[in-house]
Amino acid sequence: MIPYSFLANTLGLSSVRAGEPAVTIPHSLFVFLIENYLRNQPFDGAAYLRINPDVAEAVRAGRVPSAQEHYVTRGYWEERNGACPPFCEDWYLRQNPDVAIAVQRGECASGEAHYNQYGRREGRCPCPELAGLYTLWHSVSAPLPRQAA
Repeated sequence: MIPYSFLANTLGLSSVRAGEPAVTIPHSLFVFLIENYLRNQPFDGAAYLRINPDVAEAVRAGRVPSAQEHYVTRGYWEERNGACPPFCEDWYLRQNPDVAIAVQRGECASGEAHYNQYGRREGRCPCPELAGLYTLWHSVSAPLPRQAA
């Protein structure tokens, strides 16, 4: 674990007070923190390789050490599908009535198709097991107020 005092010193912070809108960090530190978070999340390597055949070929050829390493260092940043959180069609449609209507009208093939194409990037939760995490994420990631130009 990175000691808080090390981070605070590195970032020039005397303290982080509750309610402050933002803490600015170097891009390299942001990437480090996200990549280490991703390494510790559940990951379905077989599904990732099935959905990303170019990565499967790169792993087979030895150009990439593993599906997870590709996802952590490249795939996440490219917004590739395939990290494969569990998905619950009925629950997703109940939580997203706009999607349910689009599916009923034939504008979208399914809730899962919507999630993969739009919902994932919109921050919609795919299943009840992750609802608490998504709620927490949304509560701490509200957009910052725009600065006057």
